[in-house]
Amino acid sequence: MSGDGQGGNPNLVLKPKHAPSYPGHAIKSEKDADFAANGPSRPIGLKLGIRVKDGQTPTLTLTTRATPGHPGTPIPLIGPVPQSDPMVADLKAGLGCDTDEKWFAYTLNWTPALKLKFDSTLVLEPFEPPYVTDNGFEVVTVAFCHDTQNFTSGVYSYAVSVLPGKNSTGFPLSVPQTSSAKKVAKKVTKKAKATSKSKKKSRR
Repeated sequence: MSGDGQGGNPNLVLKPKHAPSYPGHAIKSEKDADFAANGPSRPIGLKLGIRVKDGQTPTLTLTTRATPGHPGTPIPLIGPVPQSDPMVADLKAGLGCDTDEKWFAYTLNWTPALKLKFDSTLVLEPFEPPYVTDNGFEVVTVAFCHDTQNFTSGVYSYAVSVLPGKNSTGFPLSVPQTSSAKKVAKKVTKKAKATSKSKKKSRR
């Protein structure tokens, strides 16, 4: 599910559902989390890590994609595991961790019935000075791999989420285009070219 070969693949696509809220001393960010690749045909175990600033605590909630009249199915996360767990050491060794950062690691079970589109809610606390100013932002890294893989020398998937301060605006990062997105881009390009040609003819 995290891809083939070795190293990281940015095939976890995070898209904000709306602007984040700031309850108490925290930030609450709700996003669509889509896996832009093919999933395995059998149930698997996954290892998941979130890198935040040391002193902050993330609370992550995952459900299957909700649709009108059909609420999402909760996906239980086991953890976070103790900081002494080998999974945390693997995340640090493979993906790095600055002196003011900290990895939180979890495990979960995935089945084909859950599909590859999810709703995610991240509450990060505290989200205020000295961690983040109202005019600033914070970059949070999320990574996962099969429980038979590791982050140091194996294959994994990752995404980067930008959490804006109260005065700032979140922005989308570049993500890999799916085949459907590429088709839409081609249609837009063709339409733009046709419009341009039409304007040139009218000028003549």
